[in-house]
Amino acid sequence: MTDHVSFIELSASGLAGAVLTQALTGIFAYHGDRRKENSTLKMTYRSKQIEIAESFYFVTGETMSIVKRNIEYWRDRGKPRSDASISFFKDEIKKLDDYFENLKATTWKHSLTGLYFNIEFSYSKLIAANTRSHAMYLRLMDLADRIKAAGGDEKNTLLGAYFTMIFDLCGEYENIYHLLEKDMDKVKNELQHIFKIA
Repeated sequence: MTDHVSFIELSASGLAGAVLTQALTGIFAYHGDRRKENSTLKMTYRSKQIEIAESFYFVTGETMSIVKRNIEYWRDRGKPRSDASISFFKDEIKKLDDYFENLKATTWKHSLTGLYFNIEFSYSKLIAANTRSHAMYLRLMDLADRIKAAGGDEKNTLLGAYFTMIFDLCGEYENIYHLLEKDMDKVKNELQHIFKIA
């Protein structure tokens, strides 16, 4: 009888050990799968961040270059210009307008930057800034036509208004440039943090 009881106790402890082993194996497998899933998600997110950052850097760098050229042109606006020089500038303004039109068509790409990075200059702010600068440019062109037709004191008054508007337009372009520059620094810093680059 004692052999029979010992056998039952041994079987019960073996069964408990097997159940415990199976339970621990299941728990470890579950946590291992979760860790793999989290690792895969992090790698996918990081890859997407890099892709978006590269696109953002390229597009923003191009925009900053065009904006900088526009600022330089307007600052030198008081100097006499040849027709070729004026034509070149008009082409640059057209490039900036075309760029913003293209940006409107691909708004989702710029919006993604805000999803992955903490940038300040959102797509809507960028378009609003472009709308303001475009309106200022059109007012300047209208004023330039009025100056050509004016004479004497009226021409001097209009010239004063013209140069004040140029100053304001340069300020608007510089504001756009600095906001883009800040956002590029933020994206760069966040990427460096991701890769722990010193």
